[in-house]
Amino acid sequence: MRHVRIKLLVVLLLGVTLPATCFGESSHMLSPLPTPAAHFVTQPSKPGHFTFVLGGDNRSVGRGVPMPPTAPQIFSEVALLRPNLVLWTGDTIYGTDDTLAEADQEYDAFLKAAALAEVPVYNAPGNHEIHDRPEMAKLYEQRMGLLYGSFDYGGVHFIALNTADFGMKGGVGPEQMRWLEQDLEEHKNASLIVVFTHYPLFPKNPDEGFSDTTNRDALHQLFLKYGVKYVFSGHEHLYYASVHDGIHYIVSGGAGAPSDAPVEDGGFQHYLLCEVDGKEIHITVMQPWRLFAEILKADPQDPAGMLMNYTLQDLPMYLELPRVGDDEKVTATITYKGKKTTLPASEEPVPGDKRHIYIKVVVPAHRAAMVELTSTR
Repeated sequence: MRHVRIKLLVVLLLGVTLPATCFGESSHMLSPLPTPAAHFVTQPSKPGHFTFVLGGDNRSVGRGVPMPPTAPQIFSEVALLRPNLVLWTGDTIYGTDDTLAEADQEYDAFLKAAALAEVPVYNAPGNHEIHDRPEMAKLYEQRMGLLYGSFDYGGVHFIALNTADFGMKGGVGPEQMRWLEQDLEEHKNASLIVVFTHYPLFPKNPDEGFSDTTNRDALHQLFLKYGVKYVFSGHEHLYYASVHDGIHYIVSGGAGAPSDAPVEDGGFQHYLLCEVDGKEIHITVMQPWRLFAEILKADPQDPAGMLMNYTLQDLPMYLELPRVGDDEKVTATITYKGKKTTLPASEEPVPGDKRHIYIKVVVPAHRAAMVELTSTR
């Protein structure tokens, strides 16, 4: 099993550890979900160049049914990929006709899973969290934070919208719309604006989008006016991407809820690995249960572990091992069909923890890397 330890400090790809308030200031600033990683974040060393993971729709199929194991697996893989943050598009619980006590327990389960990511996680609520019930909306705010808001990170302005506004089957109410226009006006000079929601504006199945197309079109026009380029949503339990007037609308609802389409039409479990590159975002569709890690020897004198990549692309992956000492040497190798190959490996500190180190290795597709720490004495 991979060595998992919840920390009050997290390491991201590169940068300096900063308080969570450095994620950006706003009159409606969205904070990360209340996991240990929310206490400290890091800014990227180069603004406009960082990675994030996006996923959503992990809820169960009914009241009293446990959450599927997909989300915990995704968040565990996030810890191996170590992006800078995670965006989640709602339906974190079954909710709906739950009692408040039942919904509260479901939030416990989701937040426990989200903590496995060891990076900040932001959520936009879905219909299953709210379900037109004021008491459920209040519980959401108590357990998860604001129903909508925004934050800045690495030169990018992120906006989470509540598209499950009261009395609307998919939609944004007048008060939230006024706030959104003001927020966009205040951040119109951001290098990139990214919006994430639950209900999609342009779904694969038109019946799964906004019930009021006038409301949807007004939102789309607002995005056009202020140069929004990417809008991520969930609700449909599939993967679907389309472009409308130059805006990329991506639906990603594959974190465990029952699929809404055959596999060939995007109905498979997945999450997205998103690389911000200036004004562009490069998106890789990831299927869970393709990345694994295992600690083979936890002995601080001779620790070793393995990173396993069953995907179609080479990926930078991170393994946490006990430190051997200041004179330690890290080696990473792959062995396949009798041939042993050495891979480049680097060390990155675990903030606030001098006893452990992160080992970064670019693991080739379809291969496993053996990672070892030894003393040079």
